Amino acid sequence: METNSTNFVSKEPVDHFITFFETIGIIADPYLTPIEVTIKSTFKSSLPSLYENVSKFMEKSQSPLSARLPLMNPFHVLLITIAYLLTIYFGKIFMSRREKLNVRILSIFHNLFLVSLSSYMFLTITFEAWKNGYSLFANPEVRSEEGFQMAKYVWLFYVSKISEFMDTFIMVLKKNNHQISFLHVYHHFSIFMIWWFVTFVAPNGESYFSAALNSLVHVIMYGYYLSTTLSFPIRFLKRYITQFQMTQFIMMMVQATYDIIHFKVLRPEEKNTYPFSLTALLWVYMVTMLALFANFYRADRKREKVAKSVGDKKSL
Repeated sequence: METNSTNFVSKEPVDHFITFFETIGIIADPYLTPIEVTIKSTFKSSLPSLYENVSKFMEKSQSPLSARLPLMNPFHVLLITIAYLLTIYFGKIFMSRREKLNVRILSIFHNLFLVSLSSYMFLTITFEAWKNGYSLFANPEVRSEEGFQMAKYVWLFYVSKISEFMDTFIMVLKKNNHQISFLHVYHHFSIFMIWWFVTFVAPNGESYFSAALNSLVHVIMYGYYLSTTLSFPIRFLKRYITQFQMTQFIMMMVQATYDIIHFKVLRPEEKNTYPFSLTALLWVYMVTMLALFANFYRADRKREKVAKSVGDKKSL
């Protein structure tokens, strides 16, 4: 008993998350595996050539490090994404017939959890990068054992996107349907799927920068949400949150552009690189994020001006 207690304490928080998701997998697999086998069998018989190409691509692409981590099965990722979208759809229908719920306690714990988790991820990823001599950009993928610790932290960042789904569920329970925009839903489910792919293919190297930067932004963002829920909002932060988010997108685009030039133009013969598919995906995704967030920022500033104008007229 004492040995088990010592092992529990000596483990890092990330190891407890890994154990937790492994346990969920053990419980859920007997129910999900037959469904997965049926779908794969149908896919294989209907589109044999495509099935074979996809299977070969997945087998070739997966990092040996991500193969040791839970929740790497793309079928499970798809199920979680579908469950998220269906929960929003049916949740809004369910709540349309009821009064909005008081979710203050839930919001406090949710925001406190994400502030704590984001702080942990930012610090551990940054420290691991410093310890292993990472440069700012152009860090190659590491498939050996020495890259596994960073892989665990990047994996944690990926699964943390599931907990962020609660943002939307709280909006549904509060009947704040105006907040459940295309941008909000698209960002939440797409970032989850993209980070699964990043973790699946190369859970270290260049992926550290985006994970650390986004974690830092989330410390600020969820810190503001927490202060608001606790009724002492840090008001000056509100208008800057979207700017922080857009700044990180620009920095990630700079990273992707630098890597493309570094690995594909200046050193095309170099073998020890970061997967180009992930760099290209990062660049394209950041374009969509910048466009959507810029549109949201403009609309939000217009709403502020209208609200201020109405307030000024009332005060006259």
